[in-house]
Amino acid sequence: MKLSIILCSAYLFLAFVAFKYVNEKLGLPTARGGFARWAQWKTVEAQSLDNALTLAENVPAKAEFSKRCSRPEVVRCFGFDNQAQTDPYIYPPSWQKVKRARVVQDIRASGNGSLRFEVPSGSGANTSGSFWLNFSDNFKIQFGENSEFYVQWVQRFSQEFLGTTYRNGVGWKQAIIGTGDQPGKHYSSCTDLEVVVQNTYQRGFAQLYNSCSGSTSHRGYDPFQQNYAAGDFKLQNARQSPYCLYSQAASQTYFPPNGNCFGYVANEWLTFQMHFKLGPRVGDEFVNSYVTMWIGREGQPSEEVFKWGPYNLSAGSRMADQKFGKIWFLPYHTGKDFSQIHPTGYVWYDELVISRKKIQDPELNPAR
Repeated sequence: MKLSIILCSAYLFLAFVAFKYVNEKLGLPTARGGFARWAQWKTVEAQSLDNALTLAENVPAKAEFSKRCSRPEVVRCFGFDNQAQTDPYIYPPSWQKVKRARVVQDIRASGNGSLRFEVPSGSGANTSGSFWLNFSDNFKIQFGENSEFYVQWVQRFSQEFLGTTYRNGVGWKQAIIGTGDQPGKHYSSCTDLEVVVQNTYQRGFAQLYNSCSGSTSHRGYDPFQQNYAAGDFKLQNARQSPYCLYSQAASQTYFPPNGNCFGYVANEWLTFQMHFKLGPRVGDEFVNSYVTMWIGREGQPSEEVFKWGPYNLSAGSRMADQKFGKIWFLPYHTGKDFSQIHPTGYVWYDELVISRKKIQDPELNPAR
C-alpha cells in the first residue's frame, strides 16, 4: 500500500513538472489557475495549429523541385539525375537499337541532370525513342472515374529542333498521359484513354487530342478545337483575344500581336502542367470530364492555355478497366521523311511531378 502511494505521488510530481515546463515554453503563467489556465493553454494550442495550417495553405507561388516533391499530395517525382535509374524507362527508336535519350549534366533545370533526346538527320517518325513512367511502380496509383490529378514537367528545345520544318511531318509529340500498366500487362503509348500534347502540323505551339481508338462520342485522335465562327475554331481555347485561331494560319499571325497562341521558345525551360478531372464512367467514356493546361516561360508565371470540357474522354471497355497511370515523353513525329537532311536537334525534359493537387510553378535556377 505504501509503495502504491509513493508511486502515485511521484507520478503527480512528474506531471506537475511537465505541465510547468510546457507552460513556460508556451509563455503561459505557471501559478495556480485551475480551469482558466487550462483554457488559456488550449487557446494558444489552437492558435498554433491554425497558424500551421495557414502556412501550409499559403505556399509560395514558386518552389524548387525538392520542395514541390515534398508536398503530401504528390504521388511521384522524377528528376532525371542518374543514368542508371533512368535507363530502364528508355526505349530506343524502332529503326535503330541505339538509345537516343540519355541523362546529361551540361543543361539541366535542377539536380545533377536532365533527359535529352537527340533528333538526328535522316530519321523517320520514331526519331529518338521514348521515355515512359508509371505513376507508381506497383501500379496502385491510377486515376479512373470521379477522380482528378495533375502532371507537371519542364521542357527545353534547341533552336535547331524548333527552326527545322520537317518534310511530310504532321507534327511532333511532347508527352502522352495514358493507360497505366496492370499486373502482367504493359500498355503501349497508343491507348484508348490517352491525352496527347503535340505540335500538330508544326504550327509552333502545343495542341491536345484524345484517344488512339475513339469512343461513343467521338473518333480517335479527336482534337481539342473549339468552334469559334463559320469554318474557324480555337486551337488553344483558353487564350484571350485575339485568340489562337485556325484562320490565323493564312496570314502567319498565330502569335502576338495579331494572334495569341502560346508558342514554343528555344533555349529556355518551359513549364507544362495539366489537370485532369474525370467524370463518371458511362459505357466506354468518362463523361463530363475536364482537361486544363497551363504553360509558363522560364521565370514567368504559367498561363492558362486549354480549358476543355465538359467532354467525354475515351475510357476503353469496362472489362479492360483502363485508368490514367502512365506518362510518356517523346519527340515522335508522324510522317517525318527519313531521307531529309537537317541539323541535329535536341529536346530536354526535367522535373516531372505527379500530384493530386495543383503544383506550384518551378523556381528554376538552370545550369547551362
